Amino acid sequence: MDGTKPSRIAAFLHAHPRECELVRYAIAGGLTTLLSLAVSSLFCIIVSADHTVDGATVAQLNIARGLSWVISVLFAFWINRRMVFQRRGGTAGHIIKELGQFALSRAVSGVVFEFGLLNLLAFLGVGNMMNMIIVLVFVAVFNYVVSKFWIFSKNEPEENERD
Repeated sequence: MDGTKPSRIAAFLHAHPRECELVRYAIAGGLTTLLSLAVSSLFCIIVSADHTVDGATVAQLNIARGLSWVISVLFAFWINRRMVFQRRGGTAGHIIKELGQFALSRAVSGVVFEFGLLNLLAFLGVGNMMNMIIVLVFVAVFNYVVSKFWIFSKNEPEENERD
């Protein structure tokens, strides 16, 4: 390597695969969050009377969030499977099973943390910003652990190991 900062970072990540996986997970999460915001915003802009995000009704906002969640989970599944955990191939049945587990885990983390923990912390008097940060950390850790050790664990041999 030539000793430049990018090459030193690349060398470090190559030498530390666990840390590299966490960096890939953070990038995937950031991209998924941006996609979610873009889908929600675009939907609200298209359907609201004044064609602004703030002009959307509560019903339109709920539809936007539901649509955004579905698209974001599908994208997150793809990017986590391919980029983060580097899974390739597999039978259609195995991939559908992984997708089902992935969507279920995201729904569970939404109910348990983004609804349950958020409300518990609010009840305990935790401020809104700290509440959101705590919930975000719990969701990210839960989703990573479930993805790594259940959904995309390398314990199950995949059939048809081709791209």
